[in-house]
Order: sequence, then C-alpha cells, then structure tokens
Amino acid sequence: MNYTVLVVDDEHDQRRALIEKVNWAAAGFEVIGEAENGVEALDIIETLEPDLILTDIRMPMISGLELAAKVREMRPATQIVILSGYDSFEYAQTAINYNIISYLLKPVSSSEMSEELFEIHRRMDEKLASVISAPSEDIQKQLHSLSVDEFLLPLMLGSNEEQPDDSELSARAEELGIIKNTKAPRFCVLASKFKNSDGISCTGKDHAEFIDTVISHYMHSESFVAYGRAITLVVAEGDGELSNLLELPLKEIVQTAKRMRGESCTIGISREFSALSDSSSAYFQAITARRYTSDGAGEVRFINDQEHDSELEIDKVEKSALRLEQLLKVGSEESLDEYINGLYEINTPENANLLVMQLIATVYRVVSTTADKQALLELFSSNPFFSRLTSYSSENVMKNELISFCEDAKALISQSQKRDTEILCDRVVQIIDENYSDEELSLTGVSNMLAVSPNYLSALIKKTIKKNFVTLLTERRMKAAYDMLVCTNMKVLEISEKCGYSDQHYFSYCFKKFYGDSPNRIRSVNRGEE
Repeated sequence: MNYTVLVVDDEHDQRRALIEKVNWAAAGFEVIGEAENGVEALDIIETLEPDLILTDIRMPMISGLELAAKVREMRPATQIVILSGYDSFEYAQTAINYNIISYLLKPVSSSEMSEELFEIHRRMDEKLASVISAPSEDIQKQLHSLSVDEFLLPLMLGSNEEQPDDSELSARAEELGIIKNTKAPRFCVLASKFKNSDGISCTGKDHAEFIDTVISHYMHSESFVAYGRAITLVVAEGDGELSNLLELPLKEIVQTAKRMRGESCTIGISREFSALSDSSSAYFQAITARRYTSDGAGEVRFINDQEHDSELEIDKVEKSALRLEQLLKVGSEESLDEYINGLYEINTPENANLLVMQLIATVYRVVSTTADKQALLELFSSNPFFSRLTSYSSENVMKNELISFCEDAKALISQSQKRDTEILCDRVVQIIDENYSDEELSLTGVSNMLAVSPNYLSALIKKTIKKNFVTLLTERRMKAAYDMLVCTNMKVLEISEKCGYSDQHYFSYCFKKFYGDSPNRIRSVNRGEE
C-alpha cells in the first residue's frame, strides 16, 4: 500500500530538495504536506494524519526528537524518520521509544534517500503486518487460545454454574499465562466493535488478535469475540490512572483500524478491578460504555467518563433490567416504549408486580449514577405513578404510567449528561485560566484533575468548543501576553516565562503566528512609538 508523508525541515532549500528530487512514488509514498518547524508540524499532523514524518533533528523551538515524542502522544500509529548529523548511540536509543523507524546520518543525497525509502516502506509493511496479520495457523497457539477463551467466556458472560473462588481463578489465570509476575494485578475489560466503510459490523477473530498485538507493546491482554464484539481482558501494569496507561494503545487501535484496515472502531472500557470474579460486572460496564460513543464525542469511552461509581453491582440485576438500563442511557424513546410493552406481553399478571419493582429499582440506580440527588427526588416525587402503585384498576393503565415514568427518567438523564458535558468544558477553561503560566500544563494533567480519560476529554472539547486543548491553552497564553506587553514594562523574556514558555524564541514565534506581528512591534504600535 502507499503511505502518506509529512516533511519537516527549517531549511527551505533542503526541504524543497527532499520533496522535489526524491522519488517518493517509486517507493510507495506520497508527500501530503511540509512544515518549516516542529510547532507548525504539530498543527498539520492533527489535520492531515500522515503515516510517516521525515524530520531534521536540529530545528528551532522543538527538536526532531521532541517532535517525535509529541507525535507519539498524538498519533502512536505514525512512524518517524530522523535526519541527523549526530552519529550518537544515545540519540538512536532514544529513537526506539518514539516510533522512529529510521535514523539517517546527513548528508543524504536524493538518490540515496530514494533508495532508503524502499527499506523504510518494507519496515512499515512489517509493522503493519504484525498488527493486522491473519489468525495464526500454529496448532499449539490455537489450542492455547481456545483454553484461554474457555476460561474467560463464563467469567465475562456469566454462567449458571457456581464459579471457583478468586484464589482458584487467579491460579488458573497464571497457569494460562494471563497473569505474569504480578503480585497485585489490576484488570479492566474492553468492548470493541469494528465497522467497514459501509457501516456494517465486521468484528471477527482477526480483530481480537489485532487488539492483543497492539496492546502487547504496552501491557498484556487476552481477547475473544462474542455477540459481534471483541471482548478484551487487560492486565494493567505499573502505577497511575488506568485511563492514562491505556491512552496510547487505545489511540493506536482506533488510528490503525481507520488508516490501515479502512474500518471504524469504537471501544468501551470498564472500571478497574482486582478480583477476576468481578469480570462479569466489568463486561457489562464496557458494553454500556461503548454505547455512549454514539454521541459523537470520540471513539473511546471509559464508563467513569459517563457515570459516577456505584456500590450496586450490575450483575445482580435481571436481564430485563440490564436492557432497560442501556435504553435509558443511550436508546431512543421509541425503543424504550417498545421494550416495556414487550415485557408486559411476555410476563404473566402474577409477575407484573415483580417486574414493576425491578424496573423502578433500575431507573433509580441509573438516574442516581448520572443525575444529582435533587433531580432524582423531583423525578420520584412529581410522578403520580408511585401514589397509585398499589391501586391500579388495570394492568394497561399501570403499564402506560410506567412508560411515562421511564420517559421522564430518560429525559432527566439526557439533560444531566448535557449539563455535565458543559460543566466539564467550563472547568477546562477555568483550569487553563488559572494555570496557563505553568509550562507543564497538559491535557493528561487536566483530565486527571477532572477524573476523566484524556481521550474522552480531548474529544469532548473538540465537539463542544470546536477547538482542541492546545489551541485553547495557546489562545489564553497569547491574550495574557498581549495584555502584559501593552500594560506593563516587563521584558519579553519575563512575559514569555509568565505565559508558560521557557524558550523566548518559541514564545515569539507563537506570538507572531497568533497576532501577525512580533511582541516588540505590538508593544511599539500600542505605545505610539511608530
């Protein structure tokens, strides 16, 4: 396949020579953009999403290695080629951590670069093949995979048989290689669905292997396919928030599926748990979390991004209540009405009271995880359904008022979710206002402060404010810098530091790009010195 390329070099002539004289097409590449420095490159990368970046290592403001590190955070599926005059083992060693697929020593002629591209293409093909290859034909691997699936399926999907205790489950997991050299393992469950370009679900065994291959570069996982979804048990390694540890692998799964497989991918992630006996609860949390991606705010969703933690476990609720929960959160009003009508049709009158109490309990639990207590009290106190719960003249009247009650609950949940989204984005703006002078302020840091995942927060900001986090932060810093330039006698170096820039040249570049003039000229013009 052909790969897309972004060329980054602060020397205009060298950059144009690379683009115009190198035979990119012959090696299977297409140059889709160029940048004169790392700052400009970061803006372009988010829009063009290149497969490969060719960059000089020595550039003003952001070096090639710094650019590679930032690209790794943004697009872990993108590969980097570094051009350097340094024959240093330290540089080469650092390169390994940043998806740097080739480290070339300058000078490199156009003919040498053209030849080198064939090798780079081969390496990229190998990396691609390693994550989207066909299922293994090795019999031993297939037998081991079958054993793992037989262990995980009843754990995730539930079983009528009594499960072994956690010590037995852990021992079996170690025997199967699911837990490796970890004294206190942490787990979570992913539920992933893949769709082709026509929007048709196509999730299969190859997708389960694809997920495990990508995650294996970061931590251990085991995946299987059930009911049109790839279900993954992740064994989290290292300290820190689960959402931070999973940020890169989840991005890489979504980006690689889109670019290399031509498929969309949505992923739901459960809460963290430490006892394998909690896998079933986590499975349903992951299923529900993935359904939340239908709101368009990103392809990846942690259940904690949407719902407050609750002591009530989902696996204690009957299947009818589980379906009601999903419909209340992410279903349509029509499907909600249809479902409750259907429940009445298949239940006998003797079971009606039990059914009603079960649905009420589900509504209470779902609303309590998404709305505040006052809204919950108003829902239950304002609905006539409860005052007549024991005195209905007919089952049909009870059913209709139950439907009305569920519709009110769904409306409340939707309002609460919308309000929470707006509040979250307001808090991001507030944090930026209060902390823009901190050079270390980042999306990950802010997401940790707000107890949501970086992936979700990034997608939410783009959907709600129509800008990304870096743009919001830069705008606030530039406005603060402008005020300081016009209203104080501080030196430009002092202003840059107060606005979160330790490099004055980097600050001046960003300022001129934002306002169209240098800091000194803006100050002179506003003081009437020109």
